[in-house]
Amino acid sequence: MKRSVLLFAMLIMAVCYSTTALAVVDPYDVMQVTPAEGDVTSLQHFTITFADLPVTVKDNAVPTLEKGGGATVEGTMRADADGKTVLIDFEESFTVPGHYFLNIPESSLVVNGQTLLPLTFRFIIPVTPESFYEQITIDPAEGVVESLQNFTVSLPLMIGEMEYGMEATLTNTTTGETWSTDMYDVRYNVLMYFPEEVTAPGEYVLTIPAGAIIIYTLGEAVHELTFNYTIAGGSSFIRGDVDGDTNVNIADVTALIDILLNGTVAPEAADVDGDTNVNIADVTALIDMLLNGN
Repeated sequence: MKRSVLLFAMLIMAVCYSTTALAVVDPYDVMQVTPAEGDVTSLQHFTITFADLPVTVKDNAVPTLEKGGGATVEGTMRADADGKTVLIDFEESFTVPGHYFLNIPESSLVVNGQTLLPLTFRFIIPVTPESFYEQITIDPAEGVVESLQNFTVSLPLMIGEMEYGMEATLTNTTTGETWSTDMYDVRYNVLMYFPEEVTAPGEYVLTIPAGAIIIYTLGEAVHELTFNYTIAGGSSFIRGDVDGDTNVNIADVTALIDILLNGTVAPEAADVDGDTNVNIADVTALIDMLLNGN
């Protein structure tokens, strides 16, 4: 009888011990994600397990897959039929080289009765120098704009630091005027703020000098980056500025006469009277412009 009581007591203790052990298992310690964090070739479907602990996915929980320096997309998340596996799916497969972050919002998962904090898993589709430069984007996008002042350049690799003392330049290639400013790095982005908004019509180029951006994981120095813009809304030249020095004076009269005598190609600014022809009438119009102070 005593032996039976002893065995029963030991059985009760074993059950209590196993129940207590299950209760004190830290979900974060046994959590596993597939594919595993690190280098991968593509990303679309994920599973998360917590050993044999039961897991519940809260209604309306939305996971996201964020690309470093790129877009963030939403996916779906549910618990498998076994009640121990979280299934996460995205509509498309991601294969573009770069850094990716799978984000699970706070309170999305309840594991063995414990509500989890936000989770982030990190993956890398290896980046080559060629794919690195192909993925660089800028806001505002290159092309025709109304004005220029602030820029954000996004890169597919995290920036280590910016070379001290180097500046970005914005150049009006029509007039030669140039502005400079400091650059600031925030994760995958380079930020530039010029003190004044530029609105004058013309062609512009934004230049980040070679070596200004330091990325430790690229395997080589980042070369010079240039971005081209056009500010429309008016003529990109000064009518009458035949020699292109941004000033209209007697030197332009001489330049215009030389063009007519030598038969060389005339710049658009030489069509002073605006009749689409460059001839002696434009010399007269230019002299009148100077005499009248126009």
